[in-house]
Amino acid sequence: MSTTRQLVTLHTQPRTVLGKKVKRLRRNGWTPLHLYGPGISPRALQARAPDLRKVLLQVGRSRPCSVVIEGEAEPHLAFVRDIQFHPLTEEVLHVDLYRVDVSQRVEAEVPLVTEGEAPAVASLGGTLVIPHHTLPVEGLPLEIPEVLRINISVLNAFDKVIRVRDLSRPPGVVVKADPEEVIALVAPPRVEEAEAVPAPAPAEVEVVRPERKAEEEGEEE
Repeated sequence: MSTTRQLVTLHTQPRTVLGKKVKRLRRNGWTPLHLYGPGISPRALQARAPDLRKVLLQVGRSRPCSVVIEGEAEPHLAFVRDIQFHPLTEEVLHVDLYRVDVSQRVEAEVPLVTEGEAPAVASLGGTLVIPHHTLPVEGLPLEIPEVLRINISVLNAFDKVIRVRDLSRPPGVVVKADPEEVIALVAPPRVEEAEAVPAPAPAEVEVVRPERKAEEEGEEE
């Protein structure tokens, strides 16, 4: 694998511990990995847990890394495809790595990152809404961007939106989403409903019974 783009390197070893026995592997500071993809047979690997976590933070799921296997001369270009975490400790339990060919187009989920300031937020009190955190893109492995940047400084009114087609991206990279899909907008502030004013109680009217009225007229005679 030869490329001019600087890659993060993940050093691994072939793994012989399989199944439930990997618990012992984790206790000794190793994390099990699975490398698969076109052109190779699936490989069971292991990496030092601290080194693996550092690489995962650097590459995410949109940036390929160079997987070096101890005892082998040629590294593999691979994307992180799946990460299993412990539900309580968030320890990385297992990672799937998908090997790719540097000359073949692949798909990857790329994070969306905002830049600038939306005038409709700063001046009009609106709320910035980003419906998606990532978008699927397709391109050559070394041309896929690490992030897609959204310039929100154009959002100067509540009727302004940014769509997929407005994104800038490297030549040859295609966003696999509807070009008209909205990816950023500013929602107007919520208007609180005025408290309901209770209606005034009707004035009390004395009801005079016929018997009482007759008695009162008799007293007046």
